[in-house]
Amino acid sequence: MRKDPSEGLSARQKLTMFHGTAMTASDALSLDDENVTFDLMVRNGVKAVNLMAAGVRVVHLKRYGVVEASQLRRLGFDALHLVDPEWCADASAAHGASNVISAFLVSPHDAVALSGSEAMKTLNITVDALLEACAGAPVEAVSVLQQMTDAQPLAGVRSSVLLDTGVRSQQLKQLGYGLITLRGLEGVTTEQIQKLGFL
Repeated sequence: MRKDPSEGLSARQKLTMFHGTAMTASDALSLDDENVTFDLMVRNGVKAVNLMAAGVRVVHLKRYGVVEASQLRRLGFDALHLVDPEWCADASAAHGASNVISAFLVSPHDAVALSGSEAMKTLNITVDALLEACAGAPVEAVSVLQQMTDAQPLAGVRSSVLLDTGVRSQQLKQLGYGLITLRGLEGVTTEQIQKLGFL
């Protein structure tokens, strides 16, 4: 059973948080709750795995100075953590969906991790945003599209974003997308369809 965070960290939570870090067990146990800060955690090498094992939720980390979603990344949290619906909801409640997206959707690997997950609905992440993170990464962009379950995954995707991924007609045809689908891209031009390899 999780301890009520309003009571502060338990001895077990402190030991778990600082296990395997630069801080000794005795120093961790002697820490007062108000002395636990984001800087202290980073300085001593506290990682996401420690915090998860200690049962310290994202919403509770705010009281220890984790006030920006980007700070969660400094602690070792990544896009794969957002695939956990509870963790994702906590992160969104603590920092706001747009801040979480800005911090956690920054690379093609992030896009692949988030594609097709419940996090897309929780954070209102569009396929366009996922593909935008895959600029110059056609393999990851294809992987993102493969994991989509919507009937029309390219709906709302800007043609310029799809072009920037490097995905071309051969991969698109293998995914089942033809010329009719591509004509439905946002802002598409004949020249862009040619660049995609369809004309």
